Amino acid sequence: MVVRHGIAALLALGITFGLFYLMQYLISMGSERGADIRKGQVIEFVRLKRDSATQTRKRELPKKEQPPEPPPPPKLQMSKTDAPDPNAMAIAAPDLSAGPDLGSGPSLGAPSDSDSVPLVRVPPQYPIRAAERGIEGWVVLRFTITATGTVENPEVIDAKPKRIFDRAAIRALKKWKYRPRIVDGQSIARTEEVKLSFDLDDI
Repeated sequence: MVVRHGIAALLALGITFGLFYLMQYLISMGSERGADIRKGQVIEFVRLKRDSATQTRKRELPKKEQPPEPPPPPKLQMSKTDAPDPNAMAIAAPDLSAGPDLGSGPSLGAPSDSDSVPLVRVPPQYPIRAAERGIEGWVVLRFTITATGTVENPEVIDAKPKRIFDRAAIRALKKWKYRPRIVDGQSIARTEEVKLSFDLDDI
């Protein structure tokens, strides 16, 4: 029994030492291999110097375009006219030998007649309802021009359509002003007629 135990102990020691030796061998082999691997992974960077001359860019300002010369002014052709004859510019002097009767009134002569002339014409205002419905028409009025040029007694003679534009026409006609008719140097009243049209295009 003792002999068996001794042999077993010797075998165990031999196996243990053998395992330690194998482990030491493997460790040494791994370290050498790792060193080789680490050596192989070294990468060296070499920076090459290039001989290059630095180029300086010069900025040039854009040339300003000169404005075009203005065209020459057109030549004016003056018509040649003969100088007036100084002897032909005789001013007719009034005849002072006339008698004291020079006519009555500021005209110092025979009074001139003239017809009535419109001075101010106010256009009529288009009725709102007629404009909304698209209604157009006209009105004929008779009125009196007084001696002072104002309008009196306007009345509707005819209209189309009836009673749509009458009030607007009369209201506008009352604002008109005239230069009255002159007969024998005096202004007189007279009666006239006028037609006022109401068109949607004039609004």
